[in-house]
Amino acid sequence: MNKFSIVLTLLLCGSCALALDPNLEKTKSATGIDLPTAKWNLSKALNEDGTIDETKMPKNSEYSKMVILGNKILNETSKYVGPQAKDPKKRFAGNNLSCSSCHANGGSVQNQSGFVGIWARFPQYNARGDKVITLADRINGCFERSMNGKRMPSDTPEMKAMLTYMQWLSQGVPVGAKIEGQGLKKIDFISRAADPKKGKAIYMDKCAVCHQENGLGLKNEDSAGAYYLYPPLWGDDSYNTGAGMYRLIKAASYIKENMPQGAPDLSLEDAYDVAAYMNSQARPIKANRDKDFPDRKVKPLDMDVGPYDDSFSTTQHRYGPYTNMIKK
Repeated sequence: MNKFSIVLTLLLCGSCALALDPNLEKTKSATGIDLPTAKWNLSKALNEDGTIDETKMPKNSEYSKMVILGNKILNETSKYVGPQAKDPKKRFAGNNLSCSSCHANGGSVQNQSGFVGIWARFPQYNARGDKVITLADRINGCFERSMNGKRMPSDTPEMKAMLTYMQWLSQGVPVGAKIEGQGLKKIDFISRAADPKKGKAIYMDKCAVCHQENGLGLKNEDSAGAYYLYPPLWGDDSYNTGAGMYRLIKAASYIKENMPQGAPDLSLEDAYDVAAYMNSQARPIKANRDKDFPDRKVKPLDMDVGPYDDSFSTTQHRYGPYTNMIKK
């Protein structure tokens, strides 16, 4: 190879060496709406556990009935639209998780991907599909991935109920406004790759008491409420490989902020390692993930399936380190 070819090769490799371009994603998702960050407010009818006190809702109101149904679907998903639904045609969720398994207490908790204000943030740009989607589209993304199931038609009573509940939770939030505590907190990268072996030891010490040593969760023996007291983190009844929680950074962010439940105390490295261990276990496979994030420049760093717009390995995308992968 002559000197010119070597220089050209280095230039080409250098141009594709960085993975995510956060500035491009900001450009694609820009709305032009500039509003003050809204406060996180909950209705007085919402109990601390995320259920609704029906005595505090307007009586004989069709709207109230839909809000209450939506809340029950989110908290007891399996019973209403999952494997435990009496009508087989209603079984859209493929596992026995509840939406509240991730969106705690009916989506009413800050920094746990809550639903407060979510009505005001859709339609919005979605990088996974590289297009603008509706709130119903986003819910269906969860049904296909986190719930390992299938899409729910937007005209079903159940979809209308979930949307009505989310609208009710979002009362008073201006269209386009961000809200304090929305989504998950951003976390820093660690300087090394996440280590599933270290994560296993931390899991057994901190997590197994609830989610069990085998990771299959703890079922609720009471027929009322969610199917699981503590959801499975892997296995056939857990989220599939297309879910957001299957990505290392997102899972570590959730774990760092919220686990152990009620008294989160894991270090940043511990959170990454536990996430790596959890997501190295067997779970349902989502087909065609290579078609996710068609614009590779906004493909998340922690996507473990190519194609990529960079020269980093699949292993580094899955476990890190990420510090040298992001465009400044």
